[in-house]
Amino acid sequence: MKKNNIKRILKVVSELSIILFGFFYVLEKFFDITISDGKDLRNIFVIFYLITGLIYYKMELKDKNKEINSLKNKLKEKD
Repeated sequence: MKKNNIKRILKVVSELSIILFGFFYVLEKFFDITISDGKDLRNIFVIFYLITGLIYYKMELKDKNKEINSLKNKLKEKD
């Protein structure tokens, strides 16, 4: 699997988990619908969001640092 595909999957999972957290929060808060241990389920979505977000941003930072280093090298070569 390519790195860009992995980053895209991580980004989608991260966004989906925070959306599902908000959905379940609204269901329990305003519509008085209780899902079995809804707080545990919401906490799991928050943990998914944090972990996938962290991994995604670490990968993004590595890519940006590589790009910056390659641009610095090109700039040095021109001088």
